[in-house]
Amino acid sequence: METPILKTNLSLRDGQQSTLAVTDWVLDTAKMASVLAATERAGFNSAEVAGGQSFQTAISNGYNPFVITDALNNALIKENGEKALDLQMLFRGANALGFRHYDKDVVEATLREFIKNGISKIRCFDALNDIDNLYLPESVKQIENIILQGAICFGHYPHAPERYTDEYFVNYAKQLVANGFTHIAIKDMSGQMTAKRMSSLLPALQSYLKPLNIPIELHIHSTNSNSSKEAAQKAIELGIDSIETVEGPLAGGSSHHSLSDLAPELISDEESYQSLLKKSRSIWPSPQRKDDDIDPQLKEKLCSAGVPGGAMPFVIRDLRTQMPTIVAKFKKITDAASSSQNKFAIGQTNSIPVKAVGEINFNDLVELFITELKRVCQDAAFPLLVTPTADICCKQAIANLAFGKNPYSHKLEDRYLTANGDTGADPRFTKLILGHYGEFKSYDDTIPTFQPSEEILSFFEAHNPLNLKRATQHPSLRENGDDMKEARAAAWKLIQTEGPKALSFANFDQLTLMYALKPSSAPGVDPIANAVEAYYKRASQARVGGTGVTFPGYEAIMQPILEHLGALYAVKPELVPADVMQIKLADLGRNLYRRLFRTYATLTITQEVTRVRNNLTNLVSSDHTTDTLKQAVAHVGDSFRNLDFLPESQAEAAYESARERFRQLTLCELFGTLALTHSLVNSVDKHGTDPTKPAERAITLEDITHFSHAKSSKPDSEWERRLQLTISTRHFQVENDLRKRVRTWQSI
Repeated sequence: METPILKTNLSLRDGQQSTLAVTDWVLDTAKMASVLAATERAGFNSAEVAGGQSFQTAISNGYNPFVITDALNNALIKENGEKALDLQMLFRGANALGFRHYDKDVVEATLREFIKNGISKIRCFDALNDIDNLYLPESVKQIENIILQGAICFGHYPHAPERYTDEYFVNYAKQLVANGFTHIAIKDMSGQMTAKRMSSLLPALQSYLKPLNIPIELHIHSTNSNSSKEAAQKAIELGIDSIETVEGPLAGGSSHHSLSDLAPELISDEESYQSLLKKSRSIWPSPQRKDDDIDPQLKEKLCSAGVPGGAMPFVIRDLRTQMPTIVAKFKKITDAASSSQNKFAIGQTNSIPVKAVGEINFNDLVELFITELKRVCQDAAFPLLVTPTADICCKQAIANLAFGKNPYSHKLEDRYLTANGDTGADPRFTKLILGHYGEFKSYDDTIPTFQPSEEILSFFEAHNPLNLKRATQHPSLRENGDDMKEARAAAWKLIQTEGPKALSFANFDQLTLMYALKPSSAPGVDPIANAVEAYYKRASQARVGGTGVTFPGYEAIMQPILEHLGALYAVKPELVPADVMQIKLADLGRNLYRRLFRTYATLTITQEVTRVRNNLTNLVSSDHTTDTLKQAVAHVGDSFRNLDFLPESQAEAAYESARERFRQLTLCELFGTLALTHSLVNSVDKHGTDPTKPAERAITLEDITHFSHAKSSKPDSEWERRLQLTISTRHFQVENDLRKRVRTWQSI
């Protein structure tokens, strides 16, 4: 029986990254979960939800990327404990989720944290195809039921076909397998693959990988629409094991083909597939696609030059910004060349006739850019134009045109130095040239590595403001530095400053990793602190009806719960809204209650209990305190102990016991306890010398459940009537609010 081709939906990660501005991403867990549920029903096997730019994007928008995957994963788990849909992430090897090499302990901790929070399929790639940059920690290799996929970044230089041959890619695949990767992906993000090349490359890979039972997945962007479609269809014809698509409004363009466009014969259930499309259109009803602004002919021209679709918007933006400078320089140089009656050639592969300044249009400017990009890539020993090398090389080509003394000269100093003799080279490009990101390995014993010429290496050593020298050892050999130490210090400082606000957003380990991999920001700006503020601004809507609270810090506890509840009810609409208050924290995943426990421990109301209990000792120690009063004080003290979930000591066993008790709380018990504790504190503060007012007897956790509904039973005393009124009123407020939210989630 023929093995069916597996399918991965990239809409939530690469689909958004390829088409939307950072501020337009959908990161709401309920909406994301609804897409995943429809994806699973439509017969897909996995969905990409994390990694790549999404890590930085989530933080910039005030979302915790680890919480997103945790909430989605928990919602997808079925009653039997199984999960039919693998959650996939994209990981940049030594670059992790940033744009520089990170210490190995950061790489390992990041991978383990995402696995802990629901990721079961990890695609690792390196922009240089340098196997030494794809370090896989042993601790990660040993985790069961995790797909570790090594990606072959595909590229092609028509004028240097010997650079990336089929043999090169097969040899690289051998290195990936030897280093522990159990799956292989062909990753073509710059649209260079053709059906003809697929006809030779895929069989070559299959001849080595099939006997090892290692599947091959195809990741190919639709920027070059017809060519990429034909290449993908050829892969399907040749028996590729898995393909990736984007569905709905984010398909096509710089993104990926949809399944219906690429291979409608692979749709297993047409009705479910149409439901997925309908769901996708409801989540992204009128997306403002950044790739729609690119003229099709311009897109085709840039794609043919190897520029990935994701890089095109900034290339066009930067070219338009620098157009006056580039045109003026072009006019000045061409006028000088004409007056000296010299033939003026642009670069090495193209020439453009001399024009008056006003006659140079944007298409001419793009031609100048493409020509210089080819020269820049040749200088750098033909890097693959993927993230981040595409960004580095494209920006350097534009910088040469705008700031170089004479970018149309064949001399390095004319192209990379300004008229003042200062370097115009981007530090990142200098690092690429000098080997600080890794090596361009050939995987051929006769020529171990490709590298820039000695002339170029010497030039960049001599002309860079950082005084960098060519790398003498591979960056992967560097011992762990201070990345983690500095990040921990920053996370600890944030927690000390923000307390429950920070811990509501992320736990200490997650905050540490965010600081280690933090988005770029202006000097003096803390992007993680900004993320906490953005998160807490959104968390204000977690209050009852968006306005009220039942105890101080209510939103710090409620917002994390809403992120998980939203995903759960979006995936499982059969859940009854009336039962929402009886859901246990344990039902919302193993990670949520741990974070909530730390948040609970830092709430103001939790700290107030200690203050009040200490104050009550004054009554007990007084010579004038009656036995009745002492008994009342004991009731109050016992009430606080019964409603408190913190351990009596810091011993590990006591802490685990307290956390396990916290884990078993229902939402009714959690919010009822905190609301009642707040009321009890206020009552003691008001009636301190008469504790019988707040407590005729010790209040227990069972009282929360017993008195949650006003009609549950008849109180035995006036005090119990007041107690029931306090509990039932707070319960009704929270329950009514959550029921409304549940109906909204179920309608997504």
